[in-house]
Amino acid sequence: MRERFTIKFAIILILTLSMAKFALTDDKAYFHSGLIFEPRSAGFDSCHSATLVELPGGDILAAWYGGTAEKAKDVAIYAARLKKGETKWSKPWIIHDTPDKSEGNPVLWLAPDKTLWLFFTTIMMEHWDDARMFYRKSYDEGKTWTEQVTLIEDLGWMPRFKPLLLTNGDILLPIYDEMLYRSHFYISTDGGKKWKKSVQIITPGGAIQPSVVQLSDGSLLTVMRSGSKNGLAWWATSKDNGRHWSKPFTNILKNPGSGSDMVKLANGHLAIVFNDSPERRNPISAAISTDEGKTWNYKRVIEKDDFGEYSYPSVIATSDGLIHAVYTWRRESIGYAVFNEKWVLEGE
Repeated sequence: MRERFTIKFAIILILTLSMAKFALTDDKAYFHSGLIFEPRSAGFDSCHSATLVELPGGDILAAWYGGTAEKAKDVAIYAARLKKGETKWSKPWIIHDTPDKSEGNPVLWLAPDKTLWLFFTTIMMEHWDDARMFYRKSYDEGKTWTEQVTLIEDLGWMPRFKPLLLTNGDILLPIYDEMLYRSHFYISTDGGKKWKKSVQIITPGGAIQPSVVQLSDGSLLTVMRSGSKNGLAWWATSKDNGRHWSKPFTNILKNPGSGSDMVKLANGHLAIVFNDSPERRNPISAAISTDEGKTWNYKRVIEKDDFGEYSYPSVIATSDGLIHAVYTWRRESIGYAVFNEKWVLEGE
């Protein structure tokens, strides 16, 4: 009897210590970073504007455009996959390429029905204001894609950041006008069958590439790339699910004329990945707001040096509680970082 009790006690003790160790490990700051591929190893010299999404099984899919140079006619949209629990990405492959035309600004999004969407633009002539916006869908997690569908017939409209599914079921797709340098949102109330454009957001010098989150009271907060000379990001809020927007404002968050992407975490805090500089696309940093965007008191550098460009981030929060970000790495590769909130809260 005593022997069985001793064995039982030992098993309980081992399990208790194991659980305590796991809890302690889970509570520690975590950060890992690297490149999705080595420069010039994937069949192109230049790349930019990455996006990423968590797939149903926990894998991460990233996409970007790459070719000889931005707007070159050999630019295609590439993708790579990171299997759950691994640190090495798959070899990149092409998921969209229009012959003799340049692709741009891919955006990946997983709908509630598990359909994977790819929004993107194709430059019809030579410049971004000549671009037309399309989408394709995948029903097998990006292995195959439907034929492209024109989303906006007019030229000059661009996506950059992931759509947001609102609590009322609406889908909000951030878009912007490359001709007039103004931000909008494309809104669908029927799961993406039909879309309607919001009113424009106008700022001094222009503001584009909006990223959006929904706050606890149901209102929306967007951050935009600044076209002005003040070196700060522009913000606006909406109380009618993105149809209309407040007068834009700035705060202390810096912006050198490069996109910043936000995501809402499970605890209600906001995370943003951005260039913490008024002039340079360097460093690339993460910040946390514990008061729904009023302040960003916790910041930490993801990558920096004296000469490189680290820009155009995209960020998601995954089902395991981690934060994943991809970004342009010197125009030669796509950088990747995964971290938890505690890593940012601990500061430099």
